[in-house]
Amino acid sequence: VPGATARAKAMMLNGHGQGQGGFGYNTAPGPASRGVPATSPAYASVRAPSPSSASHGLRMPATTAVSGGGSIGGDPPVMASASSQRLFSSPLPGPAGGHPLSSLNRGALAAGSGGALGAWDALPTGLGAVPGALNGDDEDVDPDFEEMVSDLRRSFVGWLKKSEMELKQHKSDHRRGAQSFEEEKLSVWQQFMAEKQREVEKIRQDRSRAEEESALQLRQVQADIEDARQRMNEERVRVEQEGAQRRRQVGHEYEKFRQEYGLFEAERQRLVNPQLAAEATVDLNVGGTVFETARSTLTQQSGSYLETLLSGRYQLSRDRYGRVFINRDPEHFRTILNFLRNPQTPPMPRDSSESEALVREAGFYGVHFFPFPLVFACGGHDGYEHLRAMEVLDVGNQCWRPCRAMGTERTYFGAATLRNRLHVFGGQNLDYKALSELEIYDCLRDTWEVGASLRFPRRNCASAEHEGRVYAIGGFDGTKIISSVEAYDSRLKSWMQMEPLPTPRSSAMACSQGGKVWVLGGTTGTRLRTVDVFDPRANRWEALKVEMNDIRSAGQATCCVNHVFALGGTDNDQKIHFSAECIDPDEGAFGMRATMQEARMDFAATVISDSIMVGGGQNGSVLSSTEFYRPELDEWQAGPSMTIPRYGHQYLLCSL
Repeated sequence: VPGATARAKAMMLNGHGQGQGGFGYNTAPGPASRGVPATSPAYASVRAPSPSSASHGLRMPATTAVSGGGSIGGDPPVMASASSQRLFSSPLPGPAGGHPLSSLNRGALAAGSGGALGAWDALPTGLGAVPGALNGDDEDVDPDFEEMVSDLRRSFVGWLKKSEMELKQHKSDHRRGAQSFEEEKLSVWQQFMAEKQREVEKIRQDRSRAEEESALQLRQVQADIEDARQRMNEERVRVEQEGAQRRRQVGHEYEKFRQEYGLFEAERQRLVNPQLAAEATVDLNVGGTVFETARSTLTQQSGSYLETLLSGRYQLSRDRYGRVFINRDPEHFRTILNFLRNPQTPPMPRDSSESEALVREAGFYGVHFFPFPLVFACGGHDGYEHLRAMEVLDVGNQCWRPCRAMGTERTYFGAATLRNRLHVFGGQNLDYKALSELEIYDCLRDTWEVGASLRFPRRNCASAEHEGRVYAIGGFDGTKIISSVEAYDSRLKSWMQMEPLPTPRSSAMACSQGGKVWVLGGTTGTRLRTVDVFDPRANRWEALKVEMNDIRSAGQATCCVNHVFALGGTDNDQKIHFSAECIDPDEGAFGMRATMQEARMDFAATVISDSIMVGGGQNGSVLSSTEFYRPELDEWQAGPSMTIPRYGHQYLLCSL
């Protein structure tokens, strides 16, 4: 058809733009590029013709899709151009009533296709029926159409060759990539195994080195333990030798004292006035008042001034009538004499001044209103509440008995005995506020009185009695540890400011020895082992050159048999001590003594005759037990337990 031929030829020459042939094939010149599709699908598929082709022969569909699925090289699908659609939509010449392409010889076409696929059957068949012009009727074939088909064949064969080359290239690249991957894998594996081997070797070396260091450290520890054990044994031997030497020394002193006492007793038994020693009744002139009483009444307390006076061993002063004359207050003597006639009932003074004067007169005569020294346990804390309860030790029956309570609950307070009166001051109570109030207990009257308050409130202060004054030393005022020192004078009934401590201390220990006040240990935030000594006459503090063996805070210090003892307490490691140590002021060095039966801190201590008594405190639980220490024997013995367990309390001794 002339019109169809012209259109096909124009399509082949122009296509969809410059440089492209019909159906989107690339016709640009170049090596191995003629007739190669611009977008080359691996297998093209064209939709079946529309129903309208039944009346006009073969007609291409309006839209012919060339699938890109499975394309080589990633070429996108190609749509048939409008020119090609017009070409195949025109009727072709051929026999009437028959299909114009029904006698197409496919084998002839396959022979000219080259070796790309080897047969025409490899071409896609989805293009529909072949035009009748190729059916072998050479006279009816349009040369332009044949040229177009030849171009299509060449383009397709070129595309197949290119695809085959690309497949071979991809296969070759894949083989090289796989080989490279295997080589890289082998290299990485060898490197990994080498690194692993190095790590194993390093771990083995580190383990060997650690084992050698552990063995070395173990040997060093064993050597240190052995050295410490040896030093401990040497120290124990030294302490035992010192103890044996001290016991021998005490034994010699005791023997010397016994001999002196025997001589004194022999002298005391020597009668100077046999007549007076034999009299059954005695006339006394006391301050101008005559008293007549039985001799047994005046001599019932052995060792008293009255018993010595009537023993007949001393020359006596007499009045003009020959009566024994004593220049003392007759009213107080009358009270004392009435007590000697009825010793089960102690006197009851009317007021504080009379009580003080009576105690002073009884001291002159050597008369005691109680058969044993009185030890009072004051205040403290029982683990549940602050206490104002008091109890007194019944030495004769070895038990504690309750007595009149304080006016105020107190814990961690200062206390001392002055002129046979108990003085308690400072401390803390229910709201944990530092106190400044002073309370004074009159043992004869069994009453508490309010005294002058401290200048500075304080708790955890140290306290001691020295030469008629009570000292409050250091402590905590509620905000800071203080160095303030105050002294209470019973004659002035007020507190005086003294020279402050060189170092602020809280929870320190204090006692009086050798005309000075000793302050030991305590804390400034860090617990101490240092010792400061106060000279009241010079109003000056001096730091002692020697220190305690153990760090001690919240312990107790006492003076017994001219030695200063430091007992119990706690250190910077929160360890509560069993230990006790002592300093001989003449030797100027601390030495360890026998340990207490229980570790204690915040406990109380006092001296009874030649023994030290400790009791209460805490060591994880609140204690009620007591212990007695005999310095000459260097041993501790258990005493009667208090009725109330307590810590932060005080023991006060009163001899009436």
